[in-house]
Amino acid sequence: MWVVVSQPCPTYTALSIDSLNPEEYRGRWYFSAAVSGREEELQWFRMMDSSVFNLQTTAVPQTVLLNGDIRIRNNCMRSSTTYTVLPGRNYVEVEGQPQRQTFLWGGAQHNESDYIIVQATDPAPATLDVYMLYGRVKVLPDDVIKDFREIFACQGKTAFVRLPQTQELCS
Repeated sequence: MWVVVSQPCPTYTALSIDSLNPEEYRGRWYFSAAVSGREEELQWFRMMDSSVFNLQTTAVPQTVLLNGDIRIRNNCMRSSTTYTVLPGRNYVEVEGQPQRQTFLWGGAQHNESDYIIVQATDPAPATLDVYMLYGRVKVLPDDVIKDFREIFACQGKTAFVRLPQTQELCS
């Protein structure tokens, strides 16, 4: 006789948007990996070699600006996104995309101040649910990447991409 013991999937901790201090997250962040339940949601990331972002506060309270330099093959692309923390919501809003809900996650598995997980979701009908791993260092330790992948795979998010980071960063 066999007994199957089911263990719940480990999870990351949702960061409380109401108590979020944007100053704590200012500075440079390197995008390292992404997971999703659907492979097609990761196609954009598969074109990337590396990317670095700078998060800065703005003159508008509870609003931050995320500027990025993304390397795609031999080309560099700039991106700029404004996020706003709106009272009473558990997510941040993306300027120009009011349907997009962006959640922030941390983890106790490692030093969580060294990395953050950003979940981008769009409700139906154009569903999107991607988790992106950013770190304070260009190359996150393999155990952080491994845990990120395994924790979300346990939750059915098995599509995974890790940026190769073989070329020089754009700046």
